[in-house]
Amino acid sequence: MRYGLRVNGYWLSVVIGLIICFTSAAFCEDIEMRTQSIVRKNIALLKDKKYEHDAIVNLTAIGAPAVPSLTEVVNNPKESISQRTTVIDILADIKSPMATESLSQSLKDPSLKIRRASAKALGSISDRKAIEPLKGALTDLDSQTRYLASRSLQQIKDPALNDTFMKLLDDQDIRIRMLAIDGLGDIKEARAVEKLSRFSDDYNDEVRLRLAIALGKIRTKAAIPALNKLLEDRNINVRKEALKALGEVKDPSSIPYLIKIAEMDSKDLRYAATMALGEIGASEVVPPLKKLLRDEAIDVRVAAMKSLAKIGSAEFAKDFELLLNDESMRVRRQAQEALTALRGNQPSN
Repeated sequence: MRYGLRVNGYWLSVVIGLIICFTSAAFCEDIEMRTQSIVRKNIALLKDKKYEHDAIVNLTAIGAPAVPSLTEVVNNPKESISQRTTVIDILADIKSPMATESLSQSLKDPSLKIRRASAKALGSISDRKAIEPLKGALTDLDSQTRYLASRSLQQIKDPALNDTFMKLLDDQDIRIRMLAIDGLGDIKEARAVEKLSRFSDDYNDEVRLRLAIALGKIRTKAAIPALNKLLEDRNINVRKEALKALGEVKDPSSIPYLIKIAEMDSKDLRYAATMALGEIGASEVVPPLKKLLRDEAIDVRVAAMKSLAKIGSAEFAKDFELLLNDESMRVRRQAQEALTALRGNQPSN
């Protein structure tokens, strides 16, 4: 496409121009004028289906310098809804905070499509300045706009959103409740554990799964009762995430639960429990981990070696040497790596 070629050639002149800019302000001004000319031409081509895709690519490649002209389109009610939503999508891909103010204003646009696109785009940009406008969008009458605003807030990951996420835990929309769980986990809000823990009985498997992941991120002993409850969940993926989370919490009180699960029939659960024992790393985990070196499942034997290697005691060398003759190449390779790591950690004489 002719304008695409002009954009590519333009960037070569920019590189040269940046060098000349130190001595020639006029040249810099010329570069800016040429940039805006190309931006305007590509914006005009968005209306032509034949060139629309190339224009989108070009505008996205130009990036931040295109934002002022693109936001003019967003805020122009005379432009078609289709044109404005396309431009909002471009701004989302550019991810420049310069677009935050314009997109925040669009959250109140009469058009449902504009509000939804703006709420989504603000999450891609993840600018803290969008927090208050997005919180305002949580009262939108459209459930999808509210969901997209919630998701964008979750993407921003700001600790100041604690109270907002706590309120969203009570939202009628299950998608928003799940985003609130994710958000509280992302900001590691320990004060939310008590309220989060009530979701350990939720009817929805995905909610309980996200709860386990969030509690693992928060990493507080207060989460242990809820995680222990999730260890008995009907969904094996929830139980696996709960095991992983207990490893993240690293509390020795979980060791008896983990040892019990490491003896279960499910190799997936034995593997997860083995890895969690390694994360805790207390002396009490050594005997069960040594026993798991002889587990029938290859993944579990490998996990037991990795967990013992984390603890890093020279006494494990003999155990690892025995596995150099294991029938599995993966186990033999891991045994060699574990031995190498142990020897590397030993103090030289």
